[in-house]
Amino acid sequence: MKFRPEIDGLRAFAVISAVIFHAFPGALSGGYIGVDVFFVISGYLITSILISELQTGRFSFAEFFGRRVRRIFPSLVIVLAVTNIAGWFLMLPVEYQQLGKHTAASAVFVQNFVFWSESGYFDPSGEGKLLLHLWSLAVEEQYYLLWPLALWFVWQKNASILKLMIGVAVFSFILNIAFVGGETEAVFFWPIARFWELLIGAIMAWMSIFRKEFLEFSRQKIDRFLAATLFRYSPSLADTGTYNVLSFAGIALLFGGVLFLPEGIVYPGAWALIPVIGSAFVIAGGAEPLLSRVVLSNKVALWFGAVSYPLYLWHWPLLSYGNLANAERASVAFRVSAVLLSIFLAWFTYRFVENPFRFGAYKKQKIQALCLGLVLLGGFGWVNYKFDGLEFRFPANVRQFTDNVDFKWSSYVQGNTCYLEEPELLLHDPSCYQERGEGVKVAVWGDSHGAALYPGLKALSDKGDFELIQLTHAACPSLFGVTSGYRKDCPENAEQVLRELSQAKPDLIILHSSWKHDDYPLTPEELRESLENTVNRLKDTLPESKLVLVGPVPRWQGSPQRESFINFDRLSGTVSDMQPATILREYEATIKSVALEQSVSFISAIDIFCDDQGECLARVGNKPTDFTAIDYGHISKAGSEYLVEHIASRLLAYLGVQPTVTP
Repeated sequence: MKFRPEIDGLRAFAVISAVIFHAFPGALSGGYIGVDVFFVISGYLITSILISELQTGRFSFAEFFGRRVRRIFPSLVIVLAVTNIAGWFLMLPVEYQQLGKHTAASAVFVQNFVFWSESGYFDPSGEGKLLLHLWSLAVEEQYYLLWPLALWFVWQKNASILKLMIGVAVFSFILNIAFVGGETEAVFFWPIARFWELLIGAIMAWMSIFRKEFLEFSRQKIDRFLAATLFRYSPSLADTGTYNVLSFAGIALLFGGVLFLPEGIVYPGAWALIPVIGSAFVIAGGAEPLLSRVVLSNKVALWFGAVSYPLYLWHWPLLSYGNLANAERASVAFRVSAVLLSIFLAWFTYRFVENPFRFGAYKKQKIQALCLGLVLLGGFGWVNYKFDGLEFRFPANVRQFTDNVDFKWSSYVQGNTCYLEEPELLLHDPSCYQERGEGVKVAVWGDSHGAALYPGLKALSDKGDFELIQLTHAACPSLFGVTSGYRKDCPENAEQVLRELSQAKPDLIILHSSWKHDDYPLTPEELRESLENTVNRLKDTLPESKLVLVGPVPRWQGSPQRESFINFDRLSGTVSDMQPATILREYEATIKSVALEQSVSFISAIDIFCDDQGECLARVGNKPTDFTAIDYGHISKAGSEYLVEHIASRLLAYLGVQPTVTP
């Protein structure tokens, strides 16, 4: 097929957009549309090649899939191998186990389904998944598997290829539009809701082959009109007026998409038309238009286009390692370094791995070696996943910092009973709030961080002889009127909690949440307003109930376990129980201020866990289950019991119950 420089330029645009978005999301709000551009390019090129070979009788499934192996596998194998080797030394067992699962899925190109089952692409937890970006490669490979078979079958039956393409594309697009609001993750990851993007490119390829004369005739007519109007005083542009208009419109759509797509939109949906139509216009315009030559066919764009595939593969694992180590997004310096390193590795891979395997002699042997390499990597990933992250990698004295610490956390906090984890669960079990006898009652209301208090409060209730009520929802704060990205019904849930509290009439209500959460990103000022409203409503509805606001807990870079693992002295075999953590001072001050103004009680978790130097208690014993949190901030059973033990006398005093435990 004739070299199309503007298509390499489109590849450069796509990969640079994706890399910038992943490294610096604030710089390009719509940088993720680079994947859609890749889809259109793939649909166009693959269909052009397939139809050309079918026309000349040279089509062979073995030859087609052999070319795909030599094109896709070399860079993929080396990136998967290096990622797993690095993970062997850098990742905790639970993290390495997840990488094993994703490696196995990547080896058979089903990782899009795996990621769909775990969380959404834009979910913050995705930033620690080293192979998240390979979902798009899986969609393309599924297309490469199905489309040649469908095209060959229709060709053999002498049926209409165009009708097939249009029919599937329309069906796919309708599914995308119909379900994007309710099944966002499925629409994002599933191939059937993405195939329309590839088929737009396929339809363009069909038109360029079978309707060449019609397209040329139409172009000439439009050129004459444009020459007399838009390009009346620009004869150099008028000769290719249609192409120039298409190129300009396409590039404008693409740049407009990456720069101005609103944050928080439900994607893909109709929004995906912007990069798809933009890419189609650029391809239809060809390489001649002035803007295509300047923007897409310059030497820099062509270089990035050539290395776009290995660059796409390398950039995310490098960035993700930084995100994983830092719990939240890595530092700017790290991200800049990761991007520069990924560019170098992309060139190295393209020059010394991809091209040698893709071209030259010994094609059969190369295909066999690449397939064997991918099978071995997939097998290793499966073994890693099945055997809990291969924790034998670490010596015995390090195991206490590598063993899984959250294996029973959900059961400890009464998951999906009194702590409703799944979005479709709406009502707490009646046992969570109905009276089970006379006596003093304490209620805890909050999100998953509030639920984490339950083990400690339960231990105290057994000693302090009070009834404990738990009303908690995943990602829904103990606030009225606050919406969440994970659960759309948080305001309704809060009203339901108020009804349950009104029925139970607890003597003491404890409010504790993350307070600063990606699913409900409140500023301190917004938190103040919402918390004031919440306290006032609780006072009005339950005037006899006392209120206690518990401030935020420490935030860890990954977890206190990972922090201890990083700082563990292998020579002495020791590590301090106090480790660096992030303290949400401004949020704590806001909550404390509201409590003071509203004359309700406030308890600082930070004062219990942390010192004045910004270090916080990482563990209360030497067992893996003794770490104070299971991740970046959900306190463990041990952490919950430690916190409640140190505030027990205050809680019991609020209830008028004689303290029976030592603070």
